[in-house]
Amino acid sequence: MARARLLPPNRTALESALAAMSSLVLDTAGLRHLWHARDCLAELLPWLSWTLSVEGWSDARSDDARRAVILDSINIHRRKGTPWAIRALIRALGFGEITIIERIGGIRRDGTAAHDGEYARAPLSSTWATYRLVFDRPLTNAQAARVRALLPSVAPARCLCVGLRYAAVVNSHNGAMRRDGSFNRGSA
Repeated sequence: MARARLLPPNRTALESALAAMSSLVLDTAGLRHLWHARDCLAELLPWLSWTLSVEGWSDARSDDARRAVILDSINIHRRKGTPWAIRALIRALGFGEITIIERIGGIRRDGTAAHDGEYARAPLSSTWATYRLVFDRPLTNAQAARVRALLPSVAPARCLCVGLRYAAVVNSHNGAMRRDGSFNRGSA
């Protein structure tokens, strides 16, 4: 608290808070540890993620998950617009592995239609840029909405996600789950 005593008597609350935070940083971790997610204090992780423009920060629930999202963010930023970036973001958020199915439905160049059970709610001329994500584990409706909100930040700008699907359906009519709207029957 020696730094707080150096402030003038007419200091503001912001100046006092900054002095307290800087004394915490300098006394415990040091400045060189602020820029690495493994060594950064847990209280300062939100500032580090804000500085590095980390996507998906609010979905990480534990400190370990937050550190993993920050560590993966640099590689994700380098490869934005690729399937790798989509997979890395989903992994970093803790949603497991995914399969990306591209070119959903529509009419091919030779005039034949794709009758494979997949379809897109997009004009037929733009189905080449559609994709669907298939998750290995089920997601709640809130998690699916958050994934949909984060996808534009890493997916190619010209592409459209037409659906999320789960490999394992959660409502199996065994009495273990109630129908309260948290889950659905395998797609969102």
